[in-house]
Amino acid sequence: MKVDKLHVRSRFKNLENVTVDFDEDHLMTVVVGRNGSGKSNVLEALVVIFRNLDLGEAPPFSYELVYRLGEPHKTNLLSHRWLEVTVDADPTRGTLAKQYEVMVKDLLDEQPADLLKEKPVGKVVPFSRIKRDKTGKATYLPNYVFAYYSGPSDRLENHFRKHRTDFYRRLLKDELDLKGDIRSLFYAKPHHSQFVLLAFFLSEKDNEEKAFLLEHLGIQGLDSIHFVMRQPGWAKKRGELFWGARGVVRRFLDELIKYTLSPVKVTRQEDTSLTGSNIRNEFLHLFLPDVGTLRDFARDLSADELFKMLESTLLSEIISEVSIRVKVSSSEEPLTFRELSEGEQQLLTVLGLLKFTGGKDSLFLLDEPDTHLNPSWAAKYLKFLRKFVPNHETSHLLMVTHHPLAIAELQKEQVQVMKRDEEFQVHAYMPDESPRGMGINLILRSDMFGLKTTLDEDTNQKLTTRNALAAKETLSKEKVVREEGKPPENDEQYLTRLNYELDKLGFNFATDDPDYLEFLRKKYQGTPEGSH
Repeated sequence: MKVDKLHVRSRFKNLENVTVDFDEDHLMTVVVGRNGSGKSNVLEALVVIFRNLDLGEAPPFSYELVYRLGEPHKTNLLSHRWLEVTVDADPTRGTLAKQYEVMVKDLLDEQPADLLKEKPVGKVVPFSRIKRDKTGKATYLPNYVFAYYSGPSDRLENHFRKHRTDFYRRLLKDELDLKGDIRSLFYAKPHHSQFVLLAFFLSEKDNEEKAFLLEHLGIQGLDSIHFVMRQPGWAKKRGELFWGARGVVRRFLDELIKYTLSPVKVTRQEDTSLTGSNIRNEFLHLFLPDVGTLRDFARDLSADELFKMLESTLLSEIISEVSIRVKVSSSEEPLTFRELSEGEQQLLTVLGLLKFTGGKDSLFLLDEPDTHLNPSWAAKYLKFLRKFVPNHETSHLLMVTHHPLAIAELQKEQVQVMKRDEEFQVHAYMPDESPRGMGINLILRSDMFGLKTTLDEDTNQKLTTRNALAAKETLSKEKVVREEGKPPENDEQYLTRLNYELDKLGFNFATDDPDYLEFLRKKYQGTPEGSH
């Protein structure tokens, strides 16, 4: 799955008549821009598009979308299938078939890449064949669309509720095989990070996941796991061990309890609202004393199957809490998972999303996933992601960020800059230069971020004033108060003080203009120290 181009024709949020040209030749495209420029709306638009195509529902706005499915062939040959979806979201046009037009262009194996200049003849596919069928197949759609947002808003998550509800209903009817695939649209949440951690340590063998955890998070291993199960709202058999759970969830729980140490069921108050309202409910505490017990329990499961089973049990509303204690290199005593930083938990969530839910023809949409990362991790973040994506050739990762270090390794084709003009019209464009090799200062001051300076306001004002005074042919002898709390100074005294203060900060001459810098050097060359 590679997204080539999205043209939002009619209004969606603050997007209208906007074209975003993604880089289909690489694993990832990163969108940057100021707040309110529409970055997150681009990802949300893609979610809405694929959600409605998947469900066979009416389009919420008009658009054109070009994307590729399938693997690139060897020996410089093209991918086998490109799709162009053109939509006129106008209910007056009648049926969905008249609002949607899907053009498919199959590229044969013998076509070399240079034939891309000559567009292959396409065929129109009826809209009735686009939506996912009852068996879960959708020939003309990505197999998986995954999303993550680090903020508190649930606007992105809301678009995934229908798929999650359908999955949950099938779960209750025992219609799911968790050794197979997960749902086609999947939204990752913070609690998934603990499931990721358990899955990473399922194997006794050393692997790249455990090596990553040790090197970057200092996590040496698991100490213990405490599951708190609760009586769900749908329970019909109150008082029964697992309250009438069925299917894969029941089999999972029946196996888990065999390995727990002294399971305990209690009845206590449970908070059910933000206002403190609560009800009495049953809870079952299941404790795994060490990682060996976890491995014994899940001996017939792969890491991704364990992740899916935990996530499914959570969806069934039976899991109330998971408390994991981890062994870390920075402490002799184990720490609870919640004692890890927000950045560490956030990183685990995203990496697990990539590792355990990815597959052929996957689209990953990450909205500010690096919010809580320190500069060192931010600079390496794209490398982290690249390592955990299972299939680079048939996956596309689109990411929104405000962090300049996150794009430092990219070519300009991998970046889209969002900007609003004076009429509040949003535009998207490729930057003039590649971030790779520019350095943080130049990236911040480039068209990608648009800062005039990377200095604090006070220091920058002193530099600006000093350079303006230095450029004067004649300095005024009149003394005036330049700064509150300072005695009156003429231009020469003020310039001398500014030079002295800036010199202490490490600035001798500083200006954005190299020709002007040379002028200053020549003008003040040989002047006494403290007066240049």
